[in-house]
Amino acid sequence: MNPCPSCGTENVDGARFCVKCGTTLSAAPAPESWRAASGDLGQPPTDQANPSTGTSTGGYAPPPPPYQNFPTYNPPQGMTYQQPGGGTNWQEQGASKKLAAGLCAILVGAFGVHKFVLGYTTEGVIMLLITLLTCGFGAMVTGVIGIVEGIIYLTKSDEEFVRTYVQNKKGWF
Repeated sequence: MNPCPSCGTENVDGARFCVKCGTTLSAAPAPESWRAASGDLGQPPTDQANPSTGTSTGGYAPPPPPYQNFPTYNPPQGMTYQQPGGGTNWQEQGASKKLAAGLCAILVGAFGVHKFVLGYTTEGVIMLLITLLTCGFGAMVTGVIGIVEGIIYLTKSDEEFVRTYVQNKKGWF
């Protein structure tokens, strides 16, 4: 035990400061006195020279080499992966109707022509009847719907257009 010179508290050997008052204690003993007989960290002391450099290892064995036999990954053979949207010809699937439907919706959207272009007969008939049966007053509402839908059609990518209006058959907006 190592007594503190200020308060007299007994401190553990090797302590650098007093546990009660924090005063700096006298120098700690040399590290050799802390080591166990078997060596630091349970390693047996050895004094072997390094064959590549000719230097001593300092009395301790070097650490073992890291594990080298990791399993290797062999991906399955013959399988292919296609990126989403990659290699798909959206023009063949109906993207060619995008420009025609968009322009018809903006120019004559009040009559529902763009709905007929996309194959939405029921929605086209509804817009046409609203415009004709209201003597053109309903054309203000169906015309705004046509302009909005035309802008939506023209701003979508080919893939989005085909998936939304050709495959999923979304009739309105």
